[in-house]
Amino acid sequence: MAAETEEYLVSGGDVVLPERVAEADLWVRDGKVRAVLPRQGGAPDAERPEPGLPVVDARGLVVLAGMIDSHVHLRDPGHPHRETFATGTAAAAIGGITTVLEMPSGVPAVSDAASWRHKHAVVAPKAVVDFGLYGGAGHVNLDSIAEQADAGAVAFKSFMNAPAAGADPGFASRALPDDASFLAAMEIMARTGLPSVVHAENDSICSCLARQMKEQGRSDLRAHAESRPPVAEEEAVARALLLAGAAGARLSIAHISTAAAVERVRQAKAQGQAVTAEACPHHLFHTLGEAEHLGPYAKVNPPLRGSADVEALWQGLADGTIDFVGTDHAPYTPEDKDRGWSDIWSAPSGVHGLETVLGAFLTAVSQGRLTLPGLTRIISLGAARTFGLEGVKGELRPGADADFILVDPARRMVSRRERLQSVSRDAARLWDGYESRGAVVATYLRGTLVARDGELVGRPGGGRLITPRRSHA
Repeated sequence: MAAETEEYLVSGGDVVLPERVAEADLWVRDGKVRAVLPRQGGAPDAERPEPGLPVVDARGLVVLAGMIDSHVHLRDPGHPHRETFATGTAAAAIGGITTVLEMPSGVPAVSDAASWRHKHAVVAPKAVVDFGLYGGAGHVNLDSIAEQADAGAVAFKSFMNAPAAGADPGFASRALPDDASFLAAMEIMARTGLPSVVHAENDSICSCLARQMKEQGRSDLRAHAESRPPVAEEEAVARALLLAGAAGARLSIAHISTAAAVERVRQAKAQGQAVTAEACPHHLFHTLGEAEHLGPYAKVNPPLRGSADVEALWQGLADGTIDFVGTDHAPYTPEDKDRGWSDIWSAPSGVHGLETVLGAFLTAVSQGRLTLPGLTRIISLGAARTFGLEGVKGELRPGADADFILVDPARRMVSRRERLQSVSRDAARLWDGYESRGAVVATYLRGTLVARDGELVGRPGGGRLITPRRSHA
């Protein structure tokens, strides 16, 4: 591969566009896509590069837009024993992710413009890839929502439940536990023009069932899943759609996991409501039954589901009901998770995902479950459109940032947790041993090589903050 230069061609590979796969070369200049140049049949009057440009040899490879991960928790500031922005964005680069959208959790949590700016100051020098920062929208900081949008927030995150025992300080600044506060927050977020990303589970149902499970002496992974049944998600999604619609907010459902919730979103879209949905790889590639032996290491909210829900998620991706995928990378240490072997309720919920997501989806492509254009729509373009980044991120088109990955569709890989970048890699057991067909060979951020063959090339501080185009602020 050619060394980094200001202008070069990525030549010999197949360039994946949202609507087709093109036998074309990618022309990169000053960190931007200058053109996608068909190798045969191009317009004779089209601009062409000067002869003799350096070349990145992509023969036998596929060129895709870098993934935008819409949902990460990099634990910075606050929990460096679980993850840091440096290790998390290094993992992203190796995994083929060129932009991460970081949730407002942390210590301190993002709850107003000052805490948003503090987080930016802490994480920016560590970023290996580009990043956006969410704001927090909760019942205790309604008056501070709009100022986070003005500071540069890419979206807002809210939970439809009250803080649980042991929750991070500041959780209340993203908790909307009653309908009145939910509606009030949605009305404020609607005026900012930014998406309102919601964790949708009915708190009353989940809390009641968890209490019953504990009274019955249940303390296994399945008990946790049964305490958060599909109806709890469906009801919360239906209520969120109703209230967000009344407020005129741009609702986005995080980590949708059930057939019923997918159908609710499908119906809302058919009626013209401004709603998007995200799915996560652990809900698409794992079932509760298959992962049950992992105990607390497979504990996540919403929980892993059965095969019928998994199939419904894939159908939602196929027909556009689900707009994009995000990893919900939420790392914990083995010490955090091991408590759950004797008491599942005492273990935190969350799994790793940054370095395994694309291997899983490339395997789905090899199996015929997904096309390459379909893949780029759900890992890149869908998030760019939702979060106001279209034209800059998420697509290989002239004028966009030259964020791209080179993929070997035939390479077989086995994920091993000891090779991961994450600080808490020993807890990354859900994907440990996962065999994939298709691998990220190299990752380029704004035209600069940042990872190659599983090794980091980029440096902390090379990533930049991205801010959204606000639709109707």
